[in-house]
Parts: sequence; C-alpha cells; structure tokens
Amino acid sequence: MEKYFKGLYVRFSKSQKARFIEDRKKHSTSLKNLKFSDKILGEFYDNYYKPTFFEFLYNVKTIIYSDNVFEFITKQDMEDWDLYSYLKPLIDEKIIKVSKNGKVILLKKEIEKFIPKPQTVKQIKAAIEKKLKIKAKDKQAVINLFKKFDGFKVKAEWDQMPISAESAFFVVEKILAKIPFNKKFLLVGDDDFISVILTLADPSIECLAIDIDAQLLKCIDILAKKFKLKIKTKKVDLSEKKDLKENFVGFLANPVYTEAGVKEFVKFGISQLGKDGGFVLLEVGDEAIGNRFLFLQEFFAKNNLVIDELILNKVYYPHIKLYEEDKIIFKRMTEFIDKKTIEKSPKLGASLYVFNYLGKRPKRVKFDKPFYAYL
Repeated sequence: MEKYFKGLYVRFSKSQKARFIEDRKKHSTSLKNLKFSDKILGEFYDNYYKPTFFEFLYNVKTIIYSDNVFEFITKQDMEDWDLYSYLKPLIDEKIIKVSKNGKVILLKKEIEKFIPKPQTVKQIKAAIEKKLKIKAKDKQAVINLFKKFDGFKVKAEWDQMPISAESAFFVVEKILAKIPFNKKFLLVGDDDFISVILTLADPSIECLAIDIDAQLLKCIDILAKKFKLKIKTKKVDLSEKKDLKENFVGFLANPVYTEAGVKEFVKFGISQLGKDGGFVLLEVGDEAIGNRFLFLQEFFAKNNLVIDELILNKVYYPHIKLYEEDKIIFKRMTEFIDKKTIEKSPKLGASLYVFNYLGKRPKRVKFDKPFYAYL
C-alpha cells in the first residue's frame, strides 16, 4: 500500500504543479498584470506549496475520514482550490466517491488498514476502560490507569511527573488525528505511558518508546506483552546516542521543561525523521523558560518545524508532592485555599505544540512582487 501511495504522490505532485502554473497565469486576478515564467512559478510551487509525502497522506486522510469534503478546508486552513487538487486524483483513482451533497464514500476499504482512523477522547477512554477493565478517573495521574499491572514508581532524579489521564487521552487523540499511515511512531521519553494508551486505542500502530529509565521501560514491556501491543522499548541517553538507525512517521517529546531540555529532545527526534517529512508533538510547560520561548521559536524554524497547532488548556499535571519545593508551595497555598481543594486541582499546565516537519528546507525565490499578489 505504501508503494501505491508513493506512486499516487508522484502523480499528484506533477499534476498539481502543472495546475498551479496554469491557474496563476490564466485565472489569478491579483497576478494578471505581472509577468511570470513557468520556471519561476515552478520554483514557487516546489519551495512553498509542494507537500511532503507524509503531509500529502495526512491531507488524504483528512478527506477520506471526513463526513463532508468541505471539512478539509476548515481542518487544514486551506481553500477550495486546494480541496479540488486532492479530490480530482482521489476520485479519478476510485479511492473515494463524493455525493452531490459533499458526502465522502470510501471505495478502497483496504486503505483503512494502512491509514489509521482518527478517534475522539471519548472513544479512546472507552477503549482503555474496556481493555484494562477499569473505570478511568480523568483528573488522576495517568500512571494510576496501570497500577494493578505494573510497579512503576515516579522518580525525581529523572524529572518524572505524570500528567492527568484526560491529558493523556487528549494527546493520543492528537497523535491519531495526525499520524498519516501505519509506520513506526517514536516516543522520546514515555513516563506517561502514551505508547501503551496509543496502541491500546489502535493496536495496528507500531511504537518505539525510548527512555533513560530502565524500570519504566520494563513496565511498558510488561504491558505490551500482556495486551499484545506493537511496542518496542530501548534505553537511550540522549546526550550520548544520536541515531536510532531507522526512520519514523513522527514523534512525541515530553522533555525537561528548560530551553536546553526542549532543544535536546526535539533535536534528537527530528534526526530520526527523513526526507518524507513527519509530524512532531511537543509537550512543554513554562517552569524555567520565560521569554526564552522566543529563542525556541528560532530553533523550531531553523530545524524546519512549521507550527500547525499550539494548544493550551488541555494538558496538565495533577497535584503531587515529589520535590521539597512542592511541599513549600503547598504550604503557601494553604494560606488561602483548603488542602483538599489544592490536592484535587492542577499543579502545572503544559502547552501542546503540533509541528509539520519539512524534510527539505525551502529556498527563497527571488522575484519582486506587490504584497497583494497571491503567490
């Protein structure tokens, strides 16, 4: 199936480029008084508009799993011209059929085994509860989901701190929304057991979870074996190892929440991606970064990471007293708030960044044009 879609991608790129050149020369109001050669227009397409292979698959996924084709426009922040460029090959190749009211009908059912379906938080939670035979409590630490199966202990020396169960379900929802096809997904640090939740929700997905904590990886191995999940683990010290010698469709990083920590984890992750692109999820809270987020934005751009989404108010850490300073701030907060209220409330919030990784860095196309020229 991957070979088929690679061929479709080549055909798509060729036809989309030809249509891009023709439409800008013949049908663009904002460009009608400007003289562009096919060569210059082709350079604009190749550098700014040609999707990576994984981005192409993600766009295909968005269309085939939408109820109506026009959902593609709002989900992808694109326009009807873009929608048409995807609909034509999908219809011509008899992958989908579109009814007159815009409803999508998938004709090649075997694609469902190749491109994972998106799932909602509600669906993910239900799958976890059914397979683990538990009642998940949204606001409790995610590790409580697995406490009857393993003996994982949170370790301060590795800067471990579990997110809430509902935060983990949301992160998995975003991974399932973005993952373009069933190729191995990487977790750079996995003390929230995201690999386990992800593969319990969709057992067709393969994961590699790397971490420096051998006991954590052993717990993941136990769960993978018990539930027959496609998870491999590897003990890795990011400061020493740089190449896993295989490529991934994307990765999730939940680093140390410092400027250096974010850079170390993300740099390692993108070094495992290839020319086909990939997607990156990054959880990061502002414990010790502040205005250095500006430097991180420069770092993201330098490393070909385009921000697709920046999501607030969805990922958080429940109350925990892991470090001495946790006890100090808890005591200070009790000056104003009841202890039980504090213990049931979030301790730390985190943002979830979603990036599109460009396998090839675009170049500036030199051509003077007015700012209103849509090119």
